[in-house]
Amino acid sequence: MGAFPSGFVLYQASIFLTAAFSKSQVEIGKVLWIPPLGWEIGYFFWGWATDRFSGAGASMRRQFVVLTVLSTPLALIPHVHFYGLTLAMMFFAMFVTSGFIIGAVAYATHHFSIDHAGFIAGLGAGSWSLVIALVMPGVGRLFDMHRYDFAFLVAALFPIAGCGVWTLCSRNSARPC
Repeated sequence: MGAFPSGFVLYQASIFLTAAFSKSQVEIGKVLWIPPLGWEIGYFFWGWATDRFSGAGASMRRQFVVLTVLSTPLALIPHVHFYGLTLAMMFFAMFVTSGFIIGAVAYATHHFSIDHAGFIAGLGAGSWSLVIALVMPGVGRLFDMHRYDFAFLVAALFPIAGCGVWTLCSRNSARPC
C-alpha cells in the first residue's frame, strides 16, 4: 500500500499534466521520464539508508513512519500551478515509494528464511499489482469527473493506511522490527 503512489503517478501523470497545464502529449513525453527517475534513484538511496540505519539498530517501524510522513505532499499536487514543481513533486513521490519497497523487502528478508526469498518477492510484487488493479478504476473515474484533488488525496492516504495496517500486523511479531 505504501508503494501505491508509484503506480498512481506512472499511470495518471500524463492525463493530469495534460488537464492541469494544457500540455500536448509531445511536450509531456519529453519530461515524463522525470517522475520514474525518482523511483530508480530512490532504490539506491533507500537501500543505502535501510542498510545503514538497520545496522545501527534503528527500527523498520520508524523508517516506515518517516516514509509515510514524506509521502503526504502528494496530496498537494493538484494545488500547485507550476509545471516544473509538479514534476518535481511527482519525482519526490516516486522517490519515497521506493523506500517502502526496499523497506518491505529488507523486513521480509530479515524475518523470513532466505529459502523463501523468491516467494516473498513474488508476494510483494503481486500484492502491489493487485492493489493497483483494484484501485485504479476508481481513480480513473475520479479523473473522468475532474476530481484531481480527491484522487491525489486518495493516493496520498494509501501509505498512511498501509503503515497503520503493517504496524498492527507486526505488533505481535516474535522478533522486534
